Amino acid sequence: MTKRTNSYRHKLVHDAGADFVAYQRNSGEGVWQTVSVWMIPQQVF
Repeated sequence: MTKRTNSYRHKLVHDAGADFVAYQRNSGEGVWQTVSVWMIPQQVF
């Protein structure tokens, strides 16, 4: 899932232990640079 606003976007990334939200900016010619990453921990049942 990717949500874009002009030259910035939020991208949801799934991993085995947690989910992450990456905040990225377009640095030109379609190249996206990660500015910040937040971890969303998964619940242990």
